[in-house]
Amino acid sequence: MTETTQIKYGSLIKEEAFELIEGAVLPNTFVLESLNPFPGFYEYYDNLQKDITPHYIYLVTDKYYDLEQFTRATQQIMADTNKKYHAALGTITIFNTVYNVIRVRHIEQYADIKELQAYYVSLGINFKDKPSKFNHPKGITRLNKFFSLEQVDDNFYLDTVEANHGYFKIPKYLSWDEFGQLTKQVKYNMDLLHFDASVGFIYDHFKAIDIIRIYAENLNIDMLKQIRTKYIERIK
Repeated sequence: MTETTQIKYGSLIKEEAFELIEGAVLPNTFVLESLNPFPGFYEYYDNLQKDITPHYIYLVTDKYYDLEQFTRATQQIMADTNKKYHAALGTITIFNTVYNVIRVRHIEQYADIKELQAYYVSLGINFKDKPSKFNHPKGITRLNKFFSLEQVDDNFYLDTVEANHGYFKIPKYLSWDEFGQLTKQVKYNMDLLHFDASVGFIYDHFKAIDIIRIYAENLNIDMLKQIRTKYIERIK
């Protein structure tokens, strides 16, 4: 982290496909893995994502937990284990059912999931029972998280923690459906530039600032500017 790094709190929304994890988790707990965290990018590259394991892991909790309890528990776990997990609270909506989740990145091996769950349980955060059936459907993920950002130009940020993640401001709130339609139009009009996008906001100077998150290989400010221009042309 540099002196110019900005820490913001906000939210991101995206669509993902999920798979139920069994065997590497606490007995009878509901844990999902995102099969492809960046579908808008990796859909163009067969098998490229499959060697990256574990993917994003979602621990489904038994109820909503507030930010303070979650943050204090996560801090304690990081101190006790010396792990470098990145965890965030959120929800996954599947067929109108909303699940409260903890999204975890940078788990080194599946065996670590059970240990992480056990730590959370010891600190008062419990998990939902595994469903009798799960058919690997897609769902809408909403993450509420802290962002570590470097402002690289007016309206543009690069993530200082996650490589190839960038953000730009947009002038208005977009619903998920509006965002999805705009993204299809933007991609159709951009040759040879593949990227994954999600929509959200960050709090800045007591306001909610609408943003779009972009993931692409070797992402840079010029790519972000090209993509933002295409979105701005279509936002009404």
